Amino acid sequence: MRSIEAKALDAGTAGARRAASAHKPTQHSAKSANSREQKLGATARSFAILEHVAKSSAPVDVLDIIASLKLPKATAYRLVDWFVCQGYLAREPGRRRLIVGPRLTTLAFGALLSSMRNDTPHVVLARLVRTLNETCNIGTLLNGEVVYLDRVEAEHWPLRLQYTQGSRVPLHCSAIGKLYLALSAAPRRRRLLQALELRRFTERTITDQAKLDAELRQIRKEQVSFDREEYLVGVICMAVPVIGKNGELLAALAIQAPEARMNVQTARKHLPALRRAAGELAEIFQAKN
Repeated sequence: MRSIEAKALDAGTAGARRAASAHKPTQHSAKSANSREQKLGATARSFAILEHVAKSSAPVDVLDIIASLKLPKATAYRLVDWFVCQGYLAREPGRRRLIVGPRLTTLAFGALLSSMRNDTPHVVLARLVRTLNETCNIGTLLNGEVVYLDRVEAEHWPLRLQYTQGSRVPLHCSAIGKLYLALSAAPRRRRLLQALELRRFTERTITDQAKLDAELRQIRKEQVSFDREEYLVGVICMAVPVIGKNGELLAALAIQAPEARMNVQTARKHLPALRRAAGELAEIFQAKN
């Protein structure tokens, strides 16, 4: 009887022959490979266009995309038109330049939200809550609203607010919202304010544009924002920015508590701890890029 080793050797030799035969170039396999390369090229170009628009600090012209990415004109216009039709990109109102579309924003936010779960930013947030013994959250701006990326409730809250990851609150009467309004570049701030309905939620909600402008100027000066029972009666909130190395606003970090336990003066005592945590979060967010 032939040994197992000999049989294995014969099987291996036969397998090698079959593999070699299978990898002989044929007209069909060459066409398939060429098709795959073309698809890969189109995919890479698509992502390059989306990344170029997403990273730009201002609306982008198609000619800029063509020049920066060295794309054929026909290819660039075809891909851009498809992205606009699908909602991944959008045209600047009244002009032809490109901005990020709602579907791309939602996709990016979903990815960011997913990455926050049980990740390092959550650890920083949970540690801050244990230190201050008050509820804290991380928020960002999405489609004209504040969206919570993460939130950790203080254990001693007698009444839990129904906020979780993905919860949304208005811009003009939330600490994070006013912070984003104040620290956004002037053109973006004007666009946000023009689309904003200054709806009244409590007696303290700012519904006068002049008063809101004055509030935003003060926030820009101090780099801290307050919600003085403007969204919910009996709830005070304070927010600080999470700033990147280039000065961009990456997110906002906020503390929230009942007014009976934390007024604005008391909240200010927590500023050093919030700013330290915001610095940690900035390093974490930038390390992910």
